[in-house]
Amino acid sequence: MSEPTHRIAVDPTYGHRRLDPVPGADELGAFYQSRYYHLIRKGGRAPELRRLLAGGPEAERERAWLGHTLYGDVAETLRAAAPGRRVLDVGCGTGDLVAALQEEAFAAEGVEPSDEAAAAGRARGLRIHTADLAGFARGGARFDALVMLNVLEHVPDPAGVLEQAHGLLADGGVLCVRVPNDFSRIQLAAQRLTGAAPWWIAVPDHVSYFDFASLQAILRGHGFEPFESEGDFPMEIFLLLGEDYVGDPKVGSACHRRRVDLEMGLSREDRRALYRALARGGLGRNCLVFARRSAPAPPRADMQRFERRQGPYRYVGLRRAHVQALRVWRNEQMDVLRQKAPLAEGEQERWFSHVVEPSHRSPAPAFLLVSILDGDGRCIGYGGLTHIDWDHRRAEVSFLAASARARDAAVYARDLSAFLAFLERWAFDELGLRRLFAETYAFRTAHVALLEAAGFRLEGRLVAHTRSAGGPVDSLVHGRVREG
Repeated sequence: MSEPTHRIAVDPTYGHRRLDPVPGADELGAFYQSRYYHLIRKGGRAPELRRLLAGGPEAERERAWLGHTLYGDVAETLRAAAPGRRVLDVGCGTGDLVAALQEEAFAAEGVEPSDEAAAAGRARGLRIHTADLAGFARGGARFDALVMLNVLEHVPDPAGVLEQAHGLLADGGVLCVRVPNDFSRIQLAAQRLTGAAPWWIAVPDHVSYFDFASLQAILRGHGFEPFESEGDFPMEIFLLLGEDYVGDPKVGSACHRRRVDLEMGLSREDRRALYRALARGGLGRNCLVFARRSAPAPPRADMQRFERRQGPYRYVGLRRAHVQALRVWRNEQMDVLRQKAPLAEGEQERWFSHVVEPSHRSPAPAFLLVSILDGDGRCIGYGGLTHIDWDHRRAEVSFLAASARARDAAVYARDLSAFLAFLERWAFDELGLRRLFAETYAFRTAHVALLEAAGFRLEGRLVAHTRSAGGPVDSLVHGRVREG
């Protein structure tokens, strides 16, 4: 159950829920090494894994059911969609999926951070590495498919894990992810009926709470394109029928047996058709999504720690302390900006909190902005990359100098020229972008000359593209392409 030291927050970028504060690595490491498998054996976590660890007939029934359902579905989809047969099971536990995939002629291996679980799998003759994904990824191996069954919800940084997964996959490789479908409509209906606390919240190990929409969103944000989604049996139906499996483990065991009987009685084709239909409605106890590695994952830019130097200038991630100065400069220079009305103080603060900060935290940000500081640490302007298209590796250039500096032609020329040199190195060499473009009102002849001196070429003129106090204004579009 949720502990009072944590609350549930909504991720502003992808929409999933997560613990706030997110548990630290030390807290999670201690939990998994000392308490996790003890809780599993007592029935407080991962009931599937508890039944597998129990051994004997119960474990054999569980393996037969998983082979007919989840494991079989994974094998069937990977056989049809993956470019080859080399598969890595991430967070593989004792290796039951690894063994099942080997029986289906896959070259399967696993990676598992728990010493106990990994050793149990190796004792069965399976190839299982004791490591976390980051440590394993440093080895440089590549796979045709990666599987993460009930992993992503447990990690403090799911975005970072997906980046590592992207790097481990061959071109066209397939990622299979299963997470609990939490805070679903049927789950919340069962909670209202029973009056119970949200039993699906588990502190500290269950960090993130996904549904189909947020899982697909975070996958797309990291260079994956989902192509198939399935739900599974919505266990909360039993709660709505008056069978309280949350409060009574014996009832829970009976409900599980009935679910198993239903699924074993259906053909794989019929069951998968049913569960795909549930996924389209956002239903099912779990979300199972298959996605293809479709594009390079954007490099992450830690804008809180970002700092670069260019001659007498220093560029840092845009700071809240500077946003009111920016508001004043924008209002004073509206004639050169795509801004229709003066900005109020509250608008600028909301823009920073609800637009800038979420974008800077995103692994695929729509824009990246910096404060420009002089040698004494004073903010003298801001700029960066906007309208970033990570698939096509292009972005628009943004720059605004403090009003007093903008009025001094010589100072403005030094500021903009240095900024464009910094931006070119950052965008092309660090972020991997291929094209920068800028749109400038045609009457800004000095600004246009500085762009062209920095290597930007005129690509076109948008005639009467906007209006100023003097009437219609043309816009000039310039571009700069990384050669080679």
